[in-house]
Amino acid sequence: METNFDACVNDYRDIINRVSKLSGEGYEYFIKLRISLMKAQLQKTIATDALDDYSILDFGCGTGATEIAMKESFPRAAIYGVDTSRESIAAARKLGLPDVLFMTSNKAALLFDDNSIDLIYSNGTFHHMQYHSHGLVLRDLLRVLKKGGQIFIFENNPYNPLMMKAMRNNPFDKDVNVIHPNYLKRILTTAGFVINTANYYFFFPRFLKILRPMEKHLRSLPIGAQYFVSASK
Repeated sequence: METNFDACVNDYRDIINRVSKLSGEGYEYFIKLRISLMKAQLQKTIATDALDDYSILDFGCGTGATEIAMKESFPRAAIYGVDTSRESIAAARKLGLPDVLFMTSNKAALLFDDNSIDLIYSNGTFHHMQYHSHGLVLRDLLRVLKKGGQIFIFENNPYNPLMMKAMRNNPFDKDVNVIHPNYLKRILTTAGFVINTANYYFFFPRFLKILRPMEKHLRSLPIGAQYFVSASK
């Protein structure tokens, strides 16, 4: 079942903070964590000054909170946020972020030219779609991505019982289609992407944050609260 986020705009942040309370961390913490994980992965093969000039598409940008963190990590990048929720985009535009363009878009027909985007980021978007639409969406994302460009898709880990409990307690996540890592890798490959890596993250809640430096050694273990898959064109 697909979610009507127009009705959640004013409460979205508070809902996320409530369902993530057990983790000891809040909405902005997880946004910054995802951006830092993506940038660290990119820097393994791409020079930082090259990343600064990237064009970045946030597919399913919501109210634009992620773009605040993106501008901090990619200050010279041209950033595009797209979402099907008109109310979310209206809220995002009110942030007044420089060099960030927000637009509503049909998720299966993006308003970008072929080979025009360097990097695509998407968090928690695919579990709000019907399974049968995933392939069509991914093929259009592949179309707009430049040759050698990368996509990073972040999702909740279905193997983590605490994360699944949090999703059931979330009014806009409780009836969604859970995305398994192997399924995500398979549909990316079928759409024409080449898989780079699949990593799990957020293993320790805040009261155990002293152990977080160990997480870089645990990325392959399917026990983190969330995971991401990166792939290239």
